[in-house]
This record gives sequence, structure tokens and C-alpha cells, in this order.
Amino acid sequence: MQTILDGVPGCRHLTEDDREVALDVLERGLREVPIYSWLLGADSPPEVYRWYGRVIFEENLRYLYGVFESDALIALALVTDPEKPSAAEPVSDELMMLNRRYATSVDGFPKRFHELREVGADAEVPGAIDVTLELVLPEYRRRGISARFLDAAREAGRRMGVPVTGSTTHLHMSKFYSERYAPIHAEFTLTDGPTVWVHRWDPPGPSTVG
Repeated sequence: MQTILDGVPGCRHLTEDDREVALDVLERGLREVPIYSWLLGADSPPEVYRWYGRVIFEENLRYLYGVFESDALIALALVTDPEKPSAAEPVSDELMMLNRRYATSVDGFPKRFHELREVGADAEVPGAIDVTLELVLPEYRRRGISARFLDAAREAGRRMGVPVTGSTTHLHMSKFYSERYAPIHAEFTLTDGPTVWVHRWDPPGPSTVG
């Protein structure tokens, strides 16, 4: 059975058995992503980032992929699949308790979370494959892993006849995507935070979504 990221060497769907190693990567990586450091607070302690990594893991496990090298997780991607429509994943009682704790203790989190949800919904392309998150451990960067994620997603979009979307907060990456992958679909600037560019690539021929 084909997956969205078929063709990426060493890549497979993550499972519950990968929880701890995935949380290690998420805890390290989310802090380096401007949109998450804005959301969670650049000076927040590691446990806040691990908590939000757990939110991502438990709510989106069906869409999470990992790249492994010598059995070590070196990169992670969250890529939606229009053939597996989003549904509320049940979360553990422990995570629900942590949500109540951190949502109220992280200064300004509720307001920033609401803003991100609103602007994200406005930029969303229903029925598209969305490359929501890519994290590559620092020691494994500059090896083309992110480019392979995007190439595989575009190939899946071509195969399925649906658009592919992805976002970045880095102007040079936005220019790169515009030149190699896709034009800008939407742009927004978060309050006291980064500007986000959302790019959209449409497959050749008629798309199955608007």
C-alpha cells in the first residue's frame, strides 16, 4: 500500500512504539521553528515543548512519518492524507491533564493558539496534501531530507490528482519554493510573531479540489 512519502529512503509511518524517540525529536525541533517558539514562548522550559510535541503526536499519529538511520530517528514529518480524512484522535487522560496545566500556565498561550487556528483555517486548502511540519535533527541537515519530503508529497499529489500545500517562516525558503515547487497561496503575519508564507502546488491536469 502506497503512502504519501513513498520513495523517501528510510521513511515509514510512525507508530505508538515510536512515541519516546518522536517526542525527543519534537522537543528539540519545535523550539527552532519560529511559529512554535512564538506559540509556546521562546524562553519556555523543555517540558513545555515536550508537552506540545505530545499533543502533535497523539492527535496526528496517522499522519506522522519518520526517517530512520541505523534504527535512530533522524527526521520527522507531519503530512496530511486526503484519503484519510482528519478525525479527532482520542488522547490519553494524562495528556488531557497536561493540556489543562500548560494551556493556563504558559503566558498568552490561549490567545496565540486561537489566532494561529483562525489564520491557519483561512489559508487551508480542503482536500489537499499538507506538509504541516518537517523536523530534521541538526547533525543530519543539508542532506536533502526536506527536499525529498516535498518531492514525495508532490508525486503523491500528482498520483491522487490533488494539490499539495506547505508553509515556511523563512523568506529564502519561500523564494526557493516559489522557484522550484509552488507559488504563494497565502501570507499572514502573526501578532508580534513571524510572517508565514503558504505555498500551493497543483498537479498537472484537472485537480479534484477547488
